Parts: sequence; structure tokens; C-alpha cells
Amino acid sequence: MLLALRGVDKRFGDTLALSDITVELEGRAVGLLGPNGAGKTTLMRILLGLSSPSRGDVEVLGIDVRARPHEARARLGYAAEGPQRIPGLTGVESVAYAAELCGLGRRPALLRAHELLDLVNLGDARDRRVETYSTGMHQRVKVAMALAHDPALLLLDEPTTGLDPDSRDELLELLVSLRDGGGPAILLSTHLLHDVERTCDRCMILEGGALRFAGSLGELRRPNPRHYDVRIDGDEGARGRFVDTLVATGATVERGRRAGVLDVHLVAPDPRVLWSAAETSGVRLWHLEPRAPSLEEAFLATISAEARAGTGTSTGTGAPP
Repeated sequence: MLLALRGVDKRFGDTLALSDITVELEGRAVGLLGPNGAGKTTLMRILLGLSSPSRGDVEVLGIDVRARPHEARARLGYAAEGPQRIPGLTGVESVAYAAELCGLGRRPALLRAHELLDLVNLGDARDRRVETYSTGMHQRVKVAMALAHDPALLLLDEPTTGLDPDSRDELLELLVSLRDGGGPAILLSTHLLHDVERTCDRCMILEGGALRFAGSLGELRRPNPRHYDVRIDGDEGARGRFVDTLVATGATVERGRRAGVLDVHLVAPDPRVLWSAAETSGVRLWHLEPRAPSLEEAFLATISAEARAGTGTSTGTGAPP
């Protein structure tokens, strides 16, 4: 099990930052999604044993973090958000220092640093001082430092914030190569949906300190049985009658994401309404399929007040289906 949290609360004075988080997750790359202030960084600090929950149990890689925080951290790599650096050190000295802090001797630490800088594509800049690095280079050296002790799980807090498109793409490609190349599992905390869609197979969504979803991206984007992509064939009058007939049943009809496709949201999950409307209006149905939401649409629906009222829970499970 990658992560297991049971009834986790975290209070800062009168502020409840995390509320009754209960989840079990497996996976090679898990996205931790949520708007700013959702509780993502607080949760990561709890997983690292750097902050204790006010209530509840926390396991990472099968280790009880509250009871054995040093053992848990020995198997975790962490790249924090922000421009942390040690001025005066070169790239190779920075990574070697991180390796020595994790118990490697000086020579093995230097060898490990050279290996990791090649991995993150900073070999040509290994002897430059880190304060001369661009933001993208600095983010990659932070990943190398987090990998210094060969962790089983890599925790990344907003690693692409502030990067230009090329630097962001390079960092995401690095995460994909780690995910697919036998590297550590990844927990990626971000508010950027594209980063999760590009790199992760599962995700958790936090909003207001509560867990709104945990599972695979496929589960999150499961097609809605009342929502259809529809392509029809007929003259303009027949097409207008088709739309009017559906609207009369309470359905909404909009222009779809693809040219020539209608986005139809039915009142009830019964596609026979579409066939009946086609027959009545004199059009032919060329294409009909339940519509899978985009990741953005699924995310917004999950954190909406209406979705919260419908679920009435902040727990979830992310075990593979």
C-alpha cells in the first residue's frame, strides 16, 4: 500500500486544515490535486512526519508515520515548493551534500550526484553554482537531491510552478521516465490539472481540507449516463426540430467540443429519448456515445458545492479496480 490514512484531522488553533481524511491508495504516480489552500502541503508534511495530525492514523509504504517517522522518511524523497537553495554550492555539491545527509560517504555521494545530474539532464551544468541556475534547472536539481538516497516514494510539492513551457515539459518528461523506468513512486502535489493528466495514473482531490475523490483518472472521468455526444444528419430544418424536441423534454443541447457534434445532457439516463427525437424530427443519428468529461470538468464537478451535497462524505478508496 502506497498510502493509508484513517480519520486524519489537522488543526492549527481554531482552523481545521484537514478534516477526517480516510483513504487507501496504490499506484506508480498519484496526483494530489486541489485549489490553493486546500490542504495539500499540510497533508504532505504529515506524510513526511514533519507535522503530526491532530487525530487519526497515517501509514506510508506500510510504515506507521506517527510511531516511526525516521523510518518513514528514510524511504521518502521530498522536493519542497519554493526557491530553496544553498548559495555557493555547485549542482554536484548540492546533490552530494543531500546524499551525505542521508548517510552516504563522501566518495559514494559524489558518484551518486554525478549519476543523478545526468539523469535530470543537468550534466553540463554540474559545476555551476546553483544561484546561477534558471528556475527550471533549479527545480530539476531539487528532484536530484530528493533522489539522492534512492527513495521508494518521491513527494513533489508544486514542482512546475513558475516554469516556462519548455522547462515545464522537460520536468514532466523526467517524472514520466521515473514512473515508467523503475524509479520511485511519485506523489505530485499541484493545482495544474495538465501536470497530473500527463504524469499520473491515480489522483486525490482535496478541497476545503476534505477529501472529495480518490481513485484512478479513469474513474474520475467516467462517462455520465445522462450526457451524450451526438452527431446527426439532416437538413437545417430537421436539425432544428431535433434540438427543439430534446429541449422540450428538459434536455440541454449545446455545440460539442468537436465540429459537427452536439453536447446533449438528458434529464434521465435513457438514450431512447434521442432515438425518439430523431424519428420525430426526421434526422438520422450517425454517432451516439456517452460523453466522458475532461479532467477539468470532472475536477470542477467534484469540488462543487452541489457535488459535495450529493456525496455527503469525505472518504475514499484508491485500490486498483
